[in-house]
Amino acid sequence: MKQIIQITAIAAVLVLSGCNSHQPSITVSNTSDFDRNNEVVIANIEHLNFSSNQIILIDEKTNQEIQSQLIDKDKNGIAEAIAFQTSLKPRELKQYTLKEGQSALAASEVKTFARFVPERTDDFAWENDRVAFRTYGPEAQRMVEANEPGGTLSSGIDCWLKKVDYSIINKWYQGNIDHPGYYHNDHGEGLDNYHVGPSRGCGGTGVMKDGQLFASKNFTSHKVFGNGPLTSEFELDYAPYQAGDKTIKERKIISIDLGNNLTKYVIYVEGTDTLTTGITLHDKAGDVSNNTKAVWLNYRSPHQGTSLSTAIVAHPKYFAGFSQIDSEVKDESHALLHLKVIDGKVEFYSGFAWSASAQFKTNADWEAYLSNFAEKLAQPILLIN
Repeated sequence: MKQIIQITAIAAVLVLSGCNSHQPSITVSNTSDFDRNNEVVIANIEHLNFSSNQIILIDEKTNQEIQSQLIDKDKNGIAEAIAFQTSLKPRELKQYTLKEGQSALAASEVKTFARFVPERTDDFAWENDRVAFRTYGPEAQRMVEANEPGGTLSSGIDCWLKKVDYSIINKWYQGNIDHPGYYHNDHGEGLDNYHVGPSRGCGGTGVMKDGQLFASKNFTSHKVFGNGPLTSEFELDYAPYQAGDKTIKERKIISIDLGNNLTKYVIYVEGTDTLTTGITLHDKAGDVSNNTKAVWLNYRSPHQGTSLSTAIVAHPKYFAGFSQIDSEVKDESHALLHLKVIDGKVEFYSGFAWSASAQFKTNADWEAYLSNFAEKLAQPILLIN
């Protein structure tokens, strides 16, 4: 049997083996010299021909079911992949058995989540247990262009600063309906006090031309492929835009896994050999740092009585350099990471650490996290058939 293995975690080797027609297994191998903690992996199971969409995963060492998530991106009622979390010591192997059956595990409030938000104009928001983000749709753009109040013209990425591990998107949006401005105040769970405007925010993209950064307007359409608990994935499409004499087209596949401070972007690009992603520098009161070997970019700044570190990480094969735009014009100052377009796409991660969440003690701890994340990302994935 030909075995097809796919992983979205930056971790491990997956081996699918048909031990018998009823109980195929998944072997996860940590080939690195450091621990892998609670990483989400996704294994292709389409070729195993299960007769139902009720499939569970059993840890063969403990004989206990572990939390898993079936993925049916084409919505045909047949799962093509299964996601689960695993923790591995250096060089450790673990094996799991796939079985047909209904899960006995209770649903958890700690999950990834993503959705279109028509009740707040037309945001798209996504989150996991550590961070949350949003960006803006065509109605918000139309309102600005029609000089109507309440719109937003931006393809930048907004950070929602959360202190809790459970999902807050629905609660905060409902709170804002009941009490306008609700999520701009901290009610014990965090708040949205990060300014995006027309900037790139935390990981928005564009194209550099003659020293100027050109960017798309708001997303034009969206599509959700999978929605928690372990991973969520969706697509945002954008209208073509001009960068000098170049016509640029971007389509973004965005995903977020449980347990990470970073969200993943796979961006399909037309019209350019390089794409630039950036971090807004706001009032330029913070410090920019970067690492050319590990390929990460970080901006740490004071943030309304706290501190905020916003960052981007990429695989070295995409790296095309760092630069910075310092401007007196509001929202135009950025730290930038330039990426090569390879086979029509770029890939990178962006995210943040907020001091009030107490997830990292210091900025040095955060930068060590970025380096470790990059080290995992750069590890070669071994495929054993």
